[in-house]
Amino acid sequence: MSADAIAAAERAARIELPDGRTLAYRTLGAADGPLVVVLDGPGSRGLARAAAPIAAALGIRLAAPDRPGAGDSAPAPALGIADWPRDHAALLDALGAERAGILGQSGGTPFALAAAAALPARTSAVALVGPLAPLTEREPRATAGRQLRLASALARHAAWLLRAGLGAGARSARKDPERTARRAVKRLPPADAAALEDPALWALHVQATQEILARPEGVAHELKLFGRPWGIDLGAVAAPVALWSGECDVVHPTAHARWLAARLGDAPVATVADAATFGMLAIYPDALRFAAALR
Repeated sequence: MSADAIAAAERAARIELPDGRTLAYRTLGAADGPLVVVLDGPGSRGLARAAAPIAAALGIRLAAPDRPGAGDSAPAPALGIADWPRDHAALLDALGAERAGILGQSGGTPFALAAAAALPARTSAVALVGPLAPLTEREPRATAGRQLRLASALARHAAWLLRAGLGAGARSARKDPERTARRAVKRLPPADAAALEDPALWALHVQATQEILARPEGVAHELKLFGRPWGIDLGAVAAPVALWSGECDVVHPTAHARWLAARLGDAPVATVADAATFGMLAIYPDALRFAAALR
């Protein structure tokens, strides 16, 4: 499916939350069927769009919310990761869903687990792709990519410097989106490079890069949260969980997936050879089926 076809099938909507904030979201994939909420890294809708054609073929409905300060959602700098389940529940209510699966990736991981822990009766299953573990814990902090550790530290101690860098990136993306997108994917592992040869996936990457950089305050806020305690009781996650990790992922390596799995009832971890992020596309059907409880 082309990028234009994916965009044509995407629907934007928003709801007003009890505290007066606006939560924006996109629906993609099948028009009906089991619902899976997609939670990507800060400010990104890329995972949902890349998964949309597969979800449509599987008969799975996707909802991709913009977390506070990202996309078209209102900012809420006072809120933390543990506050997300309220917004998640409001989204399910708006979509008329009693239960939903969750597909999380990268920085979407803590929000996925927060929702699952707080809303066990409303969570079918959780599929985590390239998951991030808490940076406050010794092993995840030591194994996380240098860029992630630096960005998280700047967000906590020199937020102005991080915002300046993100702002420069936003200006670059507006001026030359293709060049900015290329700079974000230097030195890719084989599976990722092969995946991005697909013009449709490349177009989604360019679009996601622009959208992420368009709201630097929201990105900086989430990076700050990653370096703080998540405030989640992982033992309260009752839904089935499965994790997939790219063998070449240096940002949140397989050590993060295994750290989480050990605290989530020894959940299964599958590794994908020669992949980091974009190369994970091959396992999206399995992850979507798991999240939607189509096993």
